[in-house]
Amino acid sequence: MRSMLLALAFAFPLAGAALAQPAPEPEDPSILPAGDGQEETFYACTSCHSTAIIRRSAFNREQWDGLMDWMAEKQGMNPLEPADRRQIVDYLARNFGPRASPRGRNPFLN
Repeated sequence: MRSMLLALAFAFPLAGAALAQPAPEPEDPSILPAGDGQEETFYACTSCHSTAIIRRSAFNREQWDGLMDWMAEKQGMNPLEPADRRQIVDYLARNFGPRASPRGRNPFLN
């Protein structure tokens, strides 16, 4: 048995490290910028994924809107009601739109 565990440790050296990682902190709507659509966006999106994917994205309104279609068609997301979709897409475009080019800007002054 010991030799089997040793063999597994050498075969999968990161498995032990992955098991030792603490569980991520649960998220709540406050992780997203405050504003109209914050809670609706949080609850609609986090039913499938964390907010990390949202927070690192930078799409224009058209791209966010198209992403809603892609998630429904390819990922099995329940389509949103038109008013909810408009509010969520507006929120995402307003808060997670294309970022200004960092060229010429001091990143420590953001």
